Amino acid sequence: MLFTKTDNGSKSAIYEINEFESLNLRISGMRGAEEYEIISKGENSDIAYYHIKYDGEKDRRELQSSVECKTDEVIAILNDCKAGNWNGFHGKHPKGVLDGRMFRLTAKVNGGKTINADGSENFPKYFNIFENWLYKKLHEKQ
Repeated sequence: MLFTKTDNGSKSAIYEINEFESLNLRISGMRGAEEYEIISKGENSDIAYYHIKYDGEKDRRELQSSVECKTDEVIAILNDCKAGNWNGFHGKHPKGVLDGRMFRLTAKVNGGKTINADGSENFPKYFNIFENWLYKKLHEKQ
């Protein structure tokens, strides 16, 4: 297994994803938050997109859209985007940037291994490709 140092100095395993269980991606900004969730159901996976609303006590997810796709397709895009390298990524907010988006990603892959990444207007390499893929999958069905 290869290792690399992350921005915060810790070591993070680099690996190819060959099994996929779940992924949660929360993106928030000044005007609100949204959440993508992908859950494997075996050969197929469910992709859901939620708006996050605060009801005065806690966050509440409101489903906006959902679609089913092949789990192999999810694994392929995660590997294309090198998401196995994202574990331990912590993107510090750039100096001089007054606004922006924050993200938090958690994924369970390869028999229970966890990928955790977060950042503030600072994203892992190929993150935008993955985010665009999610958007496209959710809008293809329409």
